[in-house]
Amino acid sequence: MNSQYNASNRTSSFRSNHEHVQTTLNERNWEWSYLVRKCRNLELEESYDLYMRRLRIGYLSIFIFIQMLVTCTHALVLLTSSDLTYAYVDMITYLVTAVLIWLILSVNFRNELISKHGWLVYASSWLAVSILVLMDIGLNVYHATSNNDILNPIYDAYTLYAIYMFMPIPHVLQPFILGTAVTICYIINYSFVISAKEANQMHSIFNEAIYLSCVNFLGIFFRLMRDIALRTTFLDRRQYVEENLLLRYARDQERSLLLSILPAQIADRLQEDVRNRIERSKQQHHQRPGINHGCSNNSQALRRWRQPDHGTLFIEPHKDVTILYADVVNYTHLTTTLDVKKLVEALHDLFVRFDIASEEYNVLRIKFLGDCYYCVAGLASPNEDHAKCCVDLGLRMIKDIRDVREKRNLNIDMRIGVHSGDVLSGVIGASKWQFDIWSKDVDIANRLEATGATGRVHVSQQTLRLLDGEYFYEDGTEKAREDPVLQKHDIRTFLIKSLRAPMHDPRRVQRERQAKKLSEASKSNFMYNSTLQQYNQVRNQAKLEMCRELDKMPIGRIQITKICRRSTNLTQDEIEEETFRRNISSFCLLFRIRNWEIQYIREPDVMLKYSIVLAWFVYICLLSIQLLSKDPKYHYWILDGVTISVLTAMLIISWYKKIWIMYFSDTEQLLPQYKLSRMLYKMSDFMQRSIGIRLTVYILVVVSCIVVTAMQVLDCGPKRDEELIQCFHPWILTNCVTLLIGTAFLFTRIPFVVKTTVAVLITVAYTVLVVYEFEHIFDGSPPTNVNLNAKYSHFLLIFITLGIFHLMERQTEFIAKVDYKQQQLAAGSGN
Repeated sequence: MNSQYNASNRTSSFRSNHEHVQTTLNERNWEWSYLVRKCRNLELEESYDLYMRRLRIGYLSIFIFIQMLVTCTHALVLLTSSDLTYAYVDMITYLVTAVLIWLILSVNFRNELISKHGWLVYASSWLAVSILVLMDIGLNVYHATSNNDILNPIYDAYTLYAIYMFMPIPHVLQPFILGTAVTICYIINYSFVISAKEANQMHSIFNEAIYLSCVNFLGIFFRLMRDIALRTTFLDRRQYVEENLLLRYARDQERSLLLSILPAQIADRLQEDVRNRIERSKQQHHQRPGINHGCSNNSQALRRWRQPDHGTLFIEPHKDVTILYADVVNYTHLTTTLDVKKLVEALHDLFVRFDIASEEYNVLRIKFLGDCYYCVAGLASPNEDHAKCCVDLGLRMIKDIRDVREKRNLNIDMRIGVHSGDVLSGVIGASKWQFDIWSKDVDIANRLEATGATGRVHVSQQTLRLLDGEYFYEDGTEKAREDPVLQKHDIRTFLIKSLRAPMHDPRRVQRERQAKKLSEASKSNFMYNSTLQQYNQVRNQAKLEMCRELDKMPIGRIQITKICRRSTNLTQDEIEEETFRRNISSFCLLFRIRNWEIQYIREPDVMLKYSIVLAWFVYICLLSIQLLSKDPKYHYWILDGVTISVLTAMLIISWYKKIWIMYFSDTEQLLPQYKLSRMLYKMSDFMQRSIGIRLTVYILVVVSCIVVTAMQVLDCGPKRDEELIQCFHPWILTNCVTLLIGTAFLFTRIPFVVKTTVAVLITVAYTVLVVYEFEHIFDGSPPTNVNLNAKYSHFLLIFITLGIFHLMERQTEFIAKVDYKQQQLAAGSGN
């Protein structure tokens, strides 16, 4: 009982340790720093950079398309201006800027040039962004100085999103530096040009700084989340490649091991029969879904497929083969004089030499029984020199045993019998298969060994005829002439003395060359390779395979470059990508097979805690903007306090599991000890795993941000009083709505349809608010262009923001779903 109890404890402890390690790895697998280190440790950074270069080119092509579309749309909107005098100046500036940006960024599409001069990526990005900022701020300054027209810049957030989401600058630090520089430029412009004459200038500047800072953090977050998702996809593909190589390697090992025991034709038939029985077992399993498949049923199924049909025999006849029997002389005496360890070591040394020699001479070893070793030539593959191979092997075995005798100071020798004839070979048995050979010629070879002479090869007359006079020989032993079995079959025997003229026979030279090749192949066999060499070999092969896999990896649903160079002849990689595209709907990005979509949305969201952190930060920014833009009332403070308390509680719960695992857990304690701590841990884990809870958290976060934004207009009405016109700042509200749209796309494992729907509803609500409730307030706000209705400028900013986030989320969602489907297919093929 005690031993069973201790064994149970050890098993439980091992399971707990395994679960603890697995949980910790699951948490770390989604850390950006951990993924970067893992890519470097696996020497994948170069391959990942190549993949990211393809991906950045795809995003850059989308940005150029968006830039042209936005420029054309803005130009068309300017045509609605009441006076087109200044509109033409702005239109020409926008169009020239768009063309310049396209020309500057097009250098990134020349792969050879970028490979030689990597600095062009940074230079072109900085120059394009600088031109965009100078265009936007320059027009503000121009109109302010020439006509005293105070205009609001429209491309501030757009430029920041372009830096973080579309520019081909690698890593995170360089985009952050560029984004910070752009932010400072717009704050300076806002301070000295836009709000210079406002009464609450500092409040306006702080609002703008908070807004642009929040946009920067949103951009950094989406860039980091994209990099995490892409590195995970890349590492998953690498693991898929490595597992395929390991599976292929294991199958080669299995095949080599099987062929070291069985001839190829028997092995092929046996493997085919096993595959058929496994398939039949699977079909029977699926036809009986209601049966409880417990451990006993599994063991019964295992026994069932391992047992061949009683009518199936894996027996084959073979003509013209040679059988060799070898026996260690004085073995019985050794068992009484040597200890077991030394005896086993001596036999192992001897039989390893015999196995290597049998491979060299193309002789198939059947088995060894104690001190007996027997094999056959001409069985695995036809060989006209089968008799010579066996005799050569016999002479080699005598030499090997004498080497072992001298090395270990043992009194042993060999007695060998060789006979040529016909045999039956095959596998017998049910669950424990046994390969063997049977025939009267096998018995004759056995009797030749038993009646032979020590240190000599004893052959029959049938074998001697096949030796073509290449060996010196003499008559067989007296004991053989008196043996009843040999007499019964009229077998005359001979003792081989040595080779007659080995160097003058071209066929012997050819056999020796073949033996040398087989010897070299045997040394490279998996049984002689170290584990470290195998690991390095698989790792190097995985690196080569990853280079081929780069073109197969997804880069997004929308690929402008492929649309521009559409070809009817698809490559194999493009065919594979098109296959995945057909499995995902074009508009909603749903799997066309319902079960796939259900399984996908039920996957745990390890990144949820990061989304909640940024959502909490966005809420704080919105709250700060609200407090700076108007004096809050008492009930506003209560609502804000309750909301921030709920969001903070969700933030703590979402992070509790990770913090406890990383800093407080150990292998002995899988869950927290105290009740409150354990409850928070389980709530944190449940929040990650449950799609219902994630949707609830998502809705709460979005509604909280909507409420704090809507507080700016709660005390305002549709009347056109001067006091009501100053009720809220329209551009502050519009900026907050753009942050709401970004928040709607913030959560990674929320269905794409849900996020898009929420963002569209926010846009529709904003449109209704502008058109039907506060049109007079928005009409009175600073426009982005002279004589342009300011309302159109607000709409343009909102729709640009919605389009950017929608396109980016489409790309990210498509890549995530392709990666998920690849994992499922890999898991299915592995099973």
